[in-house]
Amino acid sequence: MISGSAIGRGSRALVVASAALFAAATNATGQASRRPTPARVQPEARADYIDARASAAHLGIGFSVPAGTYVRLGAVGAAGQAWKDGETSVAGRVDALARFVVDPLRESRWAPYAAGGIGTLYDESDRWRAVLVGALGIEGPSAGGLVPAVEIGFGGGARFGIALRRAMPGRR
Repeated sequence: MISGSAIGRGSRALVVASAALFAAATNATGQASRRPTPARVQPEARADYIDARASAAHLGIGFSVPAGTYVRLGAVGAAGQAWKDGETSVAGRVDALARFVVDPLRESRWAPYAAGGIGTLYDESDRWRAVLVGALGIEGPSAGGLVPAVEIGFGGGARFGIALRRAMPGRR
């Protein structure tokens, strides 16, 4: 069992590390976007709740790259805390996803998408286990160089998530 103060320190460290990695990835890809060719890597920061055998809350970072006009391939790594039978434990996951975007050229302010792939979930009671992942989401309008998104789906249990992705000029 993990003490409350250890969880608090770990959560704060995870938030700081996620923010720093997201800022660095955004800055690095932002510099590349000043060149004549558009940046191909789209970093993201996200928060998810997974209602599974051990319910979990995760903070994570990821990236995606265009694999055509309508498809983005990406990966997400996340860590957080799980709860099961009144006990708390460290939790995490790694997902590899393909995202089909309905409005790839940003012709509408809001645009739905569907994602699917494979992932692995970790918590101290079940250790690592492989899962199929599927999600439906909607991306909003870009603001300040970021695009918000909200998702619902499955992958080891029901998933609910929010994401902030770096905006790509003229594309989703």
